[in-house]
Amino acid sequence: MSQSYHPKRVKKRGKGPGVTLPLLVAAAVVCVCLLLIPSAGKSAPPAADVTPNTVPTASPSAPVVESAPQSTPTSTPEPEATPTTTPEAGNTQTTAFSFTQPVPQSDPVDMDYFSDALFIGDSRTDGLQIYSGIKGATFYCYKGLNIFDMSKRQVVEMNGGKYTVVEALQRGPQYKKIYISLGINELGYPGTDSFYKAFKSFLEEVKAAQPDAIIYLQNLVPVNPEICAQKNQPSYVNNDRVADFNSVFPKLAEECQVALVDVKSALSDANGILPAEATVDGVHYTKAWYQKWLEYLMCHTVTPEAYQAAQTAAQ
Repeated sequence: MSQSYHPKRVKKRGKGPGVTLPLLVAAAVVCVCLLLIPSAGKSAPPAADVTPNTVPTASPSAPVVESAPQSTPTSTPEPEATPTTTPEAGNTQTTAFSFTQPVPQSDPVDMDYFSDALFIGDSRTDGLQIYSGIKGATFYCYKGLNIFDMSKRQVVEMNGGKYTVVEALQRGPQYKKIYISLGINELGYPGTDSFYKAFKSFLEEVKAAQPDAIIYLQNLVPVNPEICAQKNQPSYVNNDRVADFNSVFPKLAEECQVALVDVKSALSDANGILPAEATVDGVHYTKAWYQKWLEYLMCHTVTPEAYQAAQTAAQ
């Protein structure tokens, strides 16, 4: 405003300086006032002008992040392989299991893995039930039980009656896993032919009675010769006989299509025998060794998918 303002000139009237000077002074005062008026409104900016500067500068970019995935909805589809990478009980097998080799090491399963499992065996298996800390499993076991007793000796109490192991498998619940450990009481039989034939027949009966179960065949853990001698164990309870019987298990596993579990290697020492600290009588285990047995089973499992794929491939 000060630049466009042009005060009117006053024509001189008379010649005396007294008239001109007051007019000049009054004009100067008017100009000063006009110059000060525009700047008066800028001396104290209101609070509303300051507030926007306190808003975080990152906030305007937030909507951009939310809208970005919408522009490419098909760029990240759900992976189709997800179901096959999360098999049962932590095991990562996705291909058909091979019955020509023992069950390889796998991720350890939780204890509830055994909630639908059945264990069949002799007094060693009975010790597993009592001392290992296993929970949820069912046991068909008895002291002195052997492979020739499966259809003869009534050792299973069920529904108020007593049954043989084969009868119990046929009449009882259906299981998802069946663990079999037999052989120590058969060492006195001559040769291994009768053992092989009886065991093969029993495995066929198990598969017929429990078609949905993964069958784990456990080989025979050696004994401790020195302690066996001290405890007057029968002479046929020796590791030469154990080795003879162990040669049968891989053949049974492959022919009957069941999973072989190498507990022999897990519970033997560097010399291939049961360590002295692991047994009290040369044959049965201490509590720590029963726990070690259970730990080995928990880290050597087969998924139902891998087991069934192997069954189908063998047909």
